[in-house]
Amino acid sequence: MTSAARAGASRREGWLDALRVLAAFGVIVNHTNSKVFQALTPQDVQWWLSVGWYYVSKMAVPLFVMVSGACLLPRRDSPRRVLGRMARILGALLLFSYAYYLYDAWVYWGLWPRMADLGTFLRLVWTQQITDSFWYLTFYLALLAMLPFLQRLASALSGRGVAALAGICLLWDGLWPLAAHYVPAISPPAYLDAPLFTVYVGLFFAGYWLRRFFSPTRGRMRLAWAVLAASLLASVLLTFVEYGRVAPGEKYWFMDDRMHPSLLTAMSAASAMALMRGARWPQRHGRALTELGGCAFGIYLAQDWLIAQTQERLFLPLCGALPPLAAALVWELAVFALALGAAWLMRRVPGLRKIV
Repeated sequence: MTSAARAGASRREGWLDALRVLAAFGVIVNHTNSKVFQALTPQDVQWWLSVGWYYVSKMAVPLFVMVSGACLLPRRDSPRRVLGRMARILGALLLFSYAYYLYDAWVYWGLWPRMADLGTFLRLVWTQQITDSFWYLTFYLALLAMLPFLQRLASALSGRGVAALAGICLLWDGLWPLAAHYVPAISPPAYLDAPLFTVYVGLFFAGYWLRRFFSPTRGRMRLAWAVLAASLLASVLLTFVEYGRVAPGEKYWFMDDRMHPSLLTAMSAASAMALMRGARWPQRHGRALTELGGCAFGIYLAQDWLIAQTQERLFLPLCGALPPLAAALVWELAVFALALGAAWLMRRVPGLRKIV
């Protein structure tokens, strides 16, 4: 890798910070918006708008993964550096899981002796998430464990090689399961997936490709807009089809497998990243955007608790005054603002700043 490429890997860029903030907000939407369309039917226009908004939010995790690939794959981290990254994520997982654990103990069992039962706490962290969204931290730890090898693979591939690798991963793990859902006869045979990379590895390399090799032109920006609109529309229409295929009360938003996001979701996220990459950003994008981007991880860590605290206190009263989708949007913005404030404060606590 050239010295210029290495310098680019460490330079903070406004569009990447903007994507971090949008992804953090998307996580909040993903954890709240389904309450709207689950209570409605396709006869209500809000159902269609809410499902569309839901699939916009489904880009959040793929965007986080792609931003990580864009920032980490151009590097050549030493084992010590990788262990430092892993220690930070593990510290966040344990510290914030324990905070959630203490809150649940206070509400349901009483703090003592539950707070001293570290065996139960560690078993819950190991076998299931203390709070639902922390699955991503476990996933990210495994990704970091593979990072030195993925970095060396990236440096050995040309732009076409990176695109081919990402494409194979997305087609294999993002398109095939979707197609097999409708045509079970083409389901992949057992054990075929054993040596293959998953869709998340494809997204990791897609983010790297979009940052290092993608050259935004007017034509490519128009194509990105078209792909974004088409993939979101296809997701909504397929959800409508699924709504008519399942029994009343059964889950119909089937493209919700967190470990196997569909190709449509991956295409939406990649298109959004391409559009942000091609937007005109000033050379010095300002301290505010840098600070917002730095708060994204803290927003993610705090949002589950804030959603739980505000659902009955804010969302349900809003539903009495506003249409459900509007109430959900106000709720999501309020949770984002509160989480942003919490993240900003945590980043000013000595020691905690290194984690969040």
